Amino acid sequence: MTRTVLVTGARGKTGSEVTARLRRSGTLVRAGSSRPAADQVRFDWHDPATWREAADVDAIYLVRPDLPAAPDLMAGLVDVNPDAHVVLVSEQGAESLAPDHWARRAEDAVVTRAASWTLLRPSWFHQVLTDPRFYRDAIRDDRVLSLPSGGGPIAWVDARDIADVAVAALGAPEDHRGRAHTITGPEAVPVASVARELSARLGHRIRAEDPPPHETLHGLDPWTAGILDDLYHRVRHGGFAELSPAVKRITGREPTSMGAFIDAHLDEWRTSE
Repeated sequence: MTRTVLVTGARGKTGSEVTARLRRSGTLVRAGSSRPAADQVRFDWHDPATWREAADVDAIYLVRPDLPAAPDLMAGLVDVNPDAHVVLVSEQGAESLAPDHWARRAEDAVVTRAASWTLLRPSWFHQVLTDPRFYRDAIRDDRVLSLPSGGGPIAWVDARDIADVAVAALGAPEDHRGRAHTITGPEAVPVASVARELSARLGHRIRAEDPPPHETLHGLDPWTAGILDDLYHRVRHGGFAELSPAVKRITGREPTSMGAFIDAHLDEWRTSE
């Protein structure tokens, strides 16, 4: 029987990869986006009427929205179809956070409502290094990688590896029901080491900077600043350093290394000069 899956955040780093993999496997995909293309459906967290796309699907790939009300919004979506298997993208270390923490409450919105669920807890994505909304332009134009990490290592993971694990959980929920998978790369790499790898491959120096968190957070709205301050604190104290064998155990292959990711994306950081 052909399964139907709703993918939220279908234009995102993992959502686009999950959509492509599911479609290649013959799964019927409702690729949800607030700005849908021709092969997508409209799904908007700010418009509950669009959540009806979840009403009759077998599974939901749920990308947690970066919104203060995310726990309540996610609970509302699950309530549309509580029998669907929900695969939620959370974050590494969420299980150790306080019960009233935003990320924990987002997980609870799924765990306490969905009849069947799987939690994915990835570390920081490789793809933030190639995303113009994060670090790509500073690496390319200013030749600097700036992150208030305090030297803490990060178990960087490729979004494509996360997608492979997600597709496995969506395709065989009986094997992943009620489980939480921490998803990491093969090594924990501090920011200074990432900058050195970039420098060696690009042929010019990429400077690593470790500014005080308050400099990075200046000018942001209070909620976003609070979320980022918490993330930086956890990086500085080793909260994203633990390695997990989940990618190899579930997919049968090693996760993508930072070096391999950099090699494959060098043109992203090269100027036209």
